[in-house]
Amino acid sequence: MKLSIITFFVLIIFQLVLAQTVEDKNTGNLTIVVTGFENDDGEVLIAVSNSRETYESNDSAFVGVKVKIENKKAEYTFEELPFGEYAIKLFHDENMDGELDSNFLGIPTEDYGFSNNARGTFGPADYDDAKFLFEQTEMTMEISVD
Repeated sequence: MKLSIITFFVLIIFQLVLAQTVEDKNTGNLTIVVTGFENDDGEVLIAVSNSRETYESNDSAFVGVKVKIENKKAEYTFEELPFGEYAIKLFHDENMDGELDSNFLGIPTEDYGFSNNARGTFGPADYDDAKFLFEQTEMTMEISVD
């Protein structure tokens, strides 16, 4: 009986210490799964923004990566990402020139997407539609391109 009580308290203390460690960490892993590709050509460029300013900028992001497309799908995990508000924009760089290609009217000819699968009317999705709160140790966001 005494051993059971001691074991019980040891388990409770262990859980409290583990919970405190997770709470103090304030970072997590954000996995982005991108689907809807018509082919496996090129790569997908993913830009994660932590403010309206970096989201609306064409030349900066909080963090960005290039990911290979396999079986018409791309997946990447941002590890140890600080908790906070983010928005994601990405595009399928089929010819690997680092730019979202468009036609003479300015309409993109390469597929693109945004977090929350937000869509813009005449241009990119608005930051308020694409933003999301990241505050979990593990989170997956699926984005479809078109």
